[in-house]
Amino acid sequence: MSLLGCDRAAGDSVRSSAAPKRHAIIVDDDVGICKALSFTMRKLGFETAEAASPAQLDVALAARAPELIFLDLSLGQSGAMDVLPILARRRYGGYVQLMSGRSQTVMDQVAAAGDDYGLKMLPSLPKPFRMTVVKDIVAGLNRTQ
Repeated sequence: MSLLGCDRAAGDSVRSSAAPKRHAIIVDDDVGICKALSFTMRKLGFETAEAASPAQLDVALAARAPELIFLDLSLGQSGAMDVLPILARRRYGGYVQLMSGRSQTVMDQVAAAGDDYGLKMLPSLPKPFRMTVVKDIVAGLNRTQ
């Protein structure tokens, strides 16, 4: 299946030689973000899947529920507000890391909507960001487990 920005189909995993048990999904229509986040997350011991649309995320969630979802605010013709009901319907219990180049006010509004759906929303991540911030996010998750 071809994606609208990511280069692997929803549900496809990338395995490192360490056979990671943790799983993350990157939801973004920007190929560069998908590749960079997947690379970093694999180095941190995660398997990854990417999705460039809400429908592709739904397929990926059916294959395996992740511990963490990186969710871009804008996904071409759709966006994070289209993803939140999918996560709620699936009773997603992992964390959601909202990310965007949009204003903090907009990100806060979407995060509040995620809270209203009962999702575990992490503090928003403004784009562009350094991958060291991603390492800090994972380290924070490790402390909460």
